[in-house]
Amino acid sequence: MNFRAGSRGRGRVETTLEITPLIDVIFLLLIFFVMTTTPAMSAVERLDVDLPGADSGEAMAVDEEFRVVMRVYPDGRIEMRKQDGEPRKIEDAQGEMERIYAENPQALLWIQGDVDATHGAVIELMDAARKVGFERVHMAVRPH
Repeated sequence: MNFRAGSRGRGRVETTLEITPLIDVIFLLLIFFVMTTTPAMSAVERLDVDLPGADSGEAMAVDEEFRVVMRVYPDGRIEMRKQDGEPRKIEDAQGEMERIYAENPQALLWIQGDVDATHGAVIELMDAARKVGFERVHMAVRPH
């Protein structure tokens, strides 16, 4: 702040506020936050599963009626997530799929197999889904 005596009289003090240092601080904070934030990631990049890549993959439709996602990890464990639900570890994949199919036979099943998961584990999961009766089973891939 700058205190100056006014021209009208000695008893009156005129104050001014210098905003240049304030603007400098605001710009420094802006630069700091821009440089330290992580860029927004796509849904595929947020997965804790490393999906294999494919050129012929298609985007997942947003307007799917009921979606179930099953993830196969390299250590063989399987997690399942119903639409708008938390992921949970499952031991009996076929039994869980039978329950889901009984609730909603039109459910869409997405399998997200890690690139390091065994081929056999993913195929067993697909086979179990077909045995239960799921007609719409999709494999999730990372687009190239």
